[in-house]
Amino acid sequence: MSSVPSEAGNPLSARAQAAGVCSDAYQIGTTSYAYRGTEQIASVKQFYSPECKENYGYVWVWKSFLDRGINFDLRVGVWSYDRETLLGARTEFDTHSQEFWGNGADTVDDCTSGDGTLTIADEQGGYSARTSKRC
Repeated sequence: MSSVPSEAGNPLSARAQAAGVCSDAYQIGTTSYAYRGTEQIASVKQFYSPECKENYGYVWVWKSFLDRGINFDLRVGVWSYDRETLLGARTEFDTHSQEFWGNGADTVDDCTSGDGTLTIADEQGGYSARTSKRC
């Protein structure tokens, strides 16, 4: 497997490795999408590593949005329904990147979803998506 980042999520990419994502991580649950008005701007996924026994949030920002040249803040993590909080959260500020991984979350015994929010300065609220609930 290559280390090229992809919309599908590659746990071997440089950004995944920098976040400490275990190489055997694979997607669980559905893919959800964040919208800015009617424009789909990002996909959100949840990954699971059997080896490390951790979950990870993942966000891929669409090129069509990046081509607008807008910088944004991005928060990604794993939502725990059991604890009612975002775990493994990572936030990047004033970025124009495409691939975002959360930190490992010790949530394999919880009901969880991948969770991502993109926020643009001077725009009300954020653009969020959460994947299907996995228990």
